[in-house]
Amino acid sequence: MAENQFLSVIRIWAAMAWADDKVVAAEALAMERLIQAAELSDADRATARGFLKEKVELDTSNLGALTDEARRGIYKAACRMAAVDRNLDEPERALLVKLRDGLKIGAAAAEIETAVFGATKT
Repeated sequence: MAENQFLSVIRIWAAMAWADDKVVAAEALAMERLIQAAELSDADRATARGFLKEKVELDTSNLGALTDEARRGIYKAACRMAAVDRNLDEPERALLVKLRDGLKIGAAAAEIETAVFGATKT
């Protein structure tokens, strides 16, 4: 069975939170809010909470069927997660580049970064 779309987005957020090898309190709180608000089964919610306990790596292999709007939304959400701790470090930048390339959003990424960070960061 394919993974719930909401769970897939939460997995991407979790990978962003873990990019610098730690999840800080602000990131965990943002993740918990997303988990609570998402349309998830109890099992998927438990899986999502597990992302806060063990490092999640970014997997871009299942992003091909997304609409352009969904691709931009996922990238914007990842940028917001990167900005939660008010520190965009090199591992987070590298993960955003990998995500941008996996989503194949090209020039739209710069617009999203400007909207989230105030200037292009990657």
